[in-house]
Amino acid sequence: MCASWHEYNLAPERSATDTRGIAALSRISTSMEVWWTGINQSVEGAFWYEGGQWTRQQIAPSGSTSVSGGMAAVSRIPGSMELWWIGANGSVEGAYWYEGGQWSRYQIAPNGSVNNEGNIAAVSRIPGSLEIWWIGANGSVEGAHWYEGGQWTRYQIAPGGSAAVRGGVAAVSRIPGSMELWWVGANGSVEGAYWYEGGQWSRYRIAPDRSASVNGGMAAVSRIPGSLEIWWVGETGGAIAALDGAYWYEGGQWTRYRIAPDAGASPSTGIAAVSRIPGSMEIWWVGPQRGVKGAYWYEGGKWTAYQHSAFGSGAAYGGVAAVSRISGSLETWWIGGEGAPKGPGSVQGAYWYDTGQAAGEKG
Repeated sequence: MCASWHEYNLAPERSATDTRGIAALSRISTSMEVWWTGINQSVEGAFWYEGGQWTRQQIAPSGSTSVSGGMAAVSRIPGSMELWWIGANGSVEGAYWYEGGQWSRYQIAPNGSVNNEGNIAAVSRIPGSLEIWWIGANGSVEGAHWYEGGQWTRYQIAPGGSAAVRGGVAAVSRIPGSMELWWVGANGSVEGAYWYEGGQWSRYRIAPDRSASVNGGMAAVSRIPGSLEIWWVGETGGAIAALDGAYWYEGGQWTRYRIAPDAGASPSTGIAAVSRIPGSMEIWWVGPQRGVKGAYWYEGGKWTAYQHSAFGSGAAYGGVAAVSRISGSLETWWIGGEGAPKGPGSVQGAYWYDTGQAAGEKG
């Protein structure tokens, strides 16, 4: 049997804003969670347990979130989840869930802390800790950390003017004692910072000015402990951008590349990425004709791009979220745009199961 993607409709038209406010995770192998920004600036979600149907829920009521802000989520332990979003007035908001309880909300940074179209990144490097980062309203790079038994503590990684206020931000923890963070610089550079336990944050640059769209997304994975990968939307003066990437192997330098010559992207698209097995990576984004595109890489081969959903099915400014809950499966979600088969503001999903064929190949 050949592998292929299977699409479905998670929420009907006008359920979501057509921006990058979408996030997903799989806290256990038999369950998945996805959240998005509701059309009335609520925080909406849906969960799935193996053998059941998708069930929708609301995390925060109307007026709780920015229309255009980003969203991030992690699961630090199997029985808990954490979600963050940009508040309606530029605050940084969060919510947590423990098995057997209800979602509880809190605020990390007050009104005016972040641009309403800003983005968030998060990791949990050890089970008893959480880290999040966002771009400040003045272009600074801000962060906050939490250790079990303590309070959230805020800090700054880069001063005002260091980042594009609408640009992407991404983070990973490749080993428990280290974290990596990347963002789009104010002039379209690709900037990074790393932290090792016992030390301070150190900054560096991956790509020069005018390398990245100041409105585009960013994604990252660490497929093995000794390697890092990031992707961003290339700088453009028109309606079509490139999708660019860079990789690092322990002991070496960052190396930049382009996914594929014909792998065009919307200049404002979000990006999602996963590594379902150590020898493979997958990424997805919205193309210039508003179809969702994908690309996969298997060790020893080259990046291969493909059309993930039909032209017009995605939102030009929309986000994409993805998880791999088991090594032989992939799941993606995106927001429908004008012309989407299920209508604008719908929440669309697709799943793929391994039958010995690459994720983008058609049977």
